[in-house]
Amino acid sequence: MICPHCSKDLRQRDRSGHRCDYCRKDFALDPKVEGPGLHDIRIRTAVRRITDDGRLTCTVDQLRYALLSRGRPGPFYRGSRGSAGCLSVLGVAALVAALALHGGLIALLALAGVVLLGLAVRQYVLADQLAPPAPVRPRWDAGHFHDTVAGRWKAVYAVLPTGLVEDDLVRTGPPPAEPAFVLVCPDRTVTAFLHANGFPQQHRALLADGLRGLPDGLPVAVLHDASPQGCLLVADARAQLPGRRVLDAGLPARAVLAAEPKCVVLRDPFLAEEVRARLVRDVPGLSSAERDWYAEGWWSPLVALPPKRLMAAAVRAAEQLTAPAAPVPLQKAAPRPETPAETRRRALAVGFLTWPETDEEHAG
Repeated sequence: MICPHCSKDLRQRDRSGHRCDYCRKDFALDPKVEGPGLHDIRIRTAVRRITDDGRLTCTVDQLRYALLSRGRPGPFYRGSRGSAGCLSVLGVAALVAALALHGGLIALLALAGVVLLGLAVRQYVLADQLAPPAPVRPRWDAGHFHDTVAGRWKAVYAVLPTGLVEDDLVRTGPPPAEPAFVLVCPDRTVTAFLHANGFPQQHRALLADGLRGLPDGLPVAVLHDASPQGCLLVADARAQLPGRRVLDAGLPARAVLAAEPKCVVLRDPFLAEEVRARLVRDVPGLSSAERDWYAEGWWSPLVALPPKRLMAAAVRAAEQLTAPAAPVPLQKAAPRPETPAETRRRALAVGFLTWPETDEEHAG
């Protein structure tokens, strides 16, 4: 790894105890200790990126998602040709050792060799068979990441990088005196991010994590994951809040499908049958591709969006709900049809002197 202080390329023996042997300064993270990809330079680069060079304040959990790999993981198979090769080598070695030795170990080594070769054959046969759907979860859970990264960082540098705050330490502040709308978002990291950047005060938004206890009369925007639960939250809001405007401001599955290699994609293959049925019944606007994606257990968390895009989505929802209604243009009354005499006078005024006269006018 590269020393974050003197930029020396450090081998493992040059950085024992989280200290550079060249500049004798401590650093927070060692990829060999805290995990692959975790080192001070990468953390600082990621923080600058998600905070838009300090223009936004982001949380530690947003940093966690920013460090996750993007795109759908490759298919999983029941076996592995690599494992089959290793088992074959071990099995042959056990059989050769059994032939070369004498005594009671012969039978044991021969049995081990046969078993290893059998396992090798099984691995080779199953190498082309897809494994059952497996969950895809974040590489680090929130608690482990906080202790490993934020805890170590504060122990070495005393404070977190500029623009980064701990989720639990974000102050919500008083709600706006005259809220213009309610923003419902069940993700506490997202609401902490919005509070940290003064969104409720700037846009007179009342933030809520669910549909209970919302004040009467205010329009509602629902900010949610690209997930079955997020879609159903919008449907529930429209069913439980009749007469109100409910705006779906969440992350749509179609946007994730269009840019899946650039998105954090997770999987919960154990989707309840009741949820599947509700998606068909209560969310009829889903395309077949979106419905199939959800049925396979895939989803994408809202918190994994780049914070700049996340803030833009919240601001766009605020503008849509608080923009003044466009005035309805007044309709002009239909003109009264003119009489033949009026038509003739208008024609004479513009110079049509040979305008034909009717029999009644000529007689008059």
